[in-house]
Amino acid sequence: MTRMKHHWKNFILLFAVIITLLFPLNASSEETMDEIINKSADALVKLRLMIGDEKGNLKLNDKLKRCEFVALINRMMMYETNENSNDDIPFTDVNKNHWAYNSIKTAVQYGLISGYTDNTFRPDNTVTFAEAQTVILRALGYKDQISNNWPDNVIKKSSELKLDKNLKLDKNKPLTRGEAAVLIYNALTVKFHK
Repeated sequence: MTRMKHHWKNFILLFAVIITLLFPLNASSEETMDEIINKSADALVKLRLMIGDEKGNLKLNDKLKRCEFVALINRMMMYETNENSNDDIPFTDVNKNHWAYNSIKTAVQYGLISGYTDNTFRPDNTVTFAEAQTVILRALGYKDQISNNWPDNVIKKSSELKLDKNLKLDKNKPLTRGEAAVLIYNALTVKFHK
């Protein structure tokens, strides 16, 4: 399993480099935030990471729910969702009928999320900038480097890796789908930590 995971990481890194070359996203002084968001979202749609509603609308100005963000990160990492697994998730507020149940279960299995101290995940709450960065950094293998002094270590590591490129947001700001697209696009160029 570790060997397969390593191959997937190399594949994702190679894919990210190719995408970066195909879809350069250098914010010039002339580019607006809307243009940066649209370019990022466009790249994620082409990679099949970001999916619109039944009409294809991405709703980039809408707030992003925690469960939606987890589904995006699972796709980014190419994690398979095992719907047949008998494992339950530890959260009391996510029942098996929730559309994202299996995505949340997969994120728990890979150590991306841990929820709140009251054993809830609050799947339909909006995801904050700091929470989103935390999940991505865990997915990229930086869990040990961000475990203390949350969210300051997360913000510091994110900035160090340029995960927050083109995003000047407060750590507690609820992310829009467009801002999440920029964050995920940036994550495609970050090296996995071993």
